Amino acid sequence: MRLSAIAGAICAALVFTSVAVAQQPAAPAAPPAPPPYGPPVTIEQAKKAVAAALVVARKSPYLYTFAVVDPTGSLVYFEKMDGAIYAGTEIAIRKARTAAMFKRPTAAFFEGMEHGHAFLATLTPELTASIGGIPLEVDGKIIGAIGVSGSPSGPTDLPPAQAGADALK
Repeated sequence: MRLSAIAGAICAALVFTSVAVAQQPAAPAAPPAPPPYGPPVTIEQAKKAVAAALVVARKSPYLYTFAVVDPTGSLVYFEKMDGAIYAGTEIAIRKARTAAMFKRPTAAFFEGMEHGHAFLATLTPELTASIGGIPLEVDGKIIGAIGVSGSPSGPTDLPPAQAGADALK
């Protein structure tokens, strides 16, 4: 009798365990790998990206700063609209560095922080989780990044930054 009860308990445990395991949701698919790094952005490419960003920026009421960095995050080119806020200088550079070094737009970090993933702030002291930094790609390779700052919110910094990135595609 005792042996039958033990065998029945084991069978029940196996049945309920297999049902519980079968109901677990599938792990989400991993995102695609980011593009590889290419040769560093040239000064001519950096100026072209900022020129395109300026065209879009001039259509808004805000005064912006623009920074272009190479894949290591080293500053290659910087431009500031007359009257732009002084804090924008460091913010634009940090946005560009974050986008280049992590191979993704800074919007990814902003969205992660908004969804409660505060650990992102611990990845590096220079990480900037504000929209407006975008990797620069040429021939499917990241050659640097552009960072734009100056508006009251990151989403407003995005259109000039995107125009700068698109100018090199």
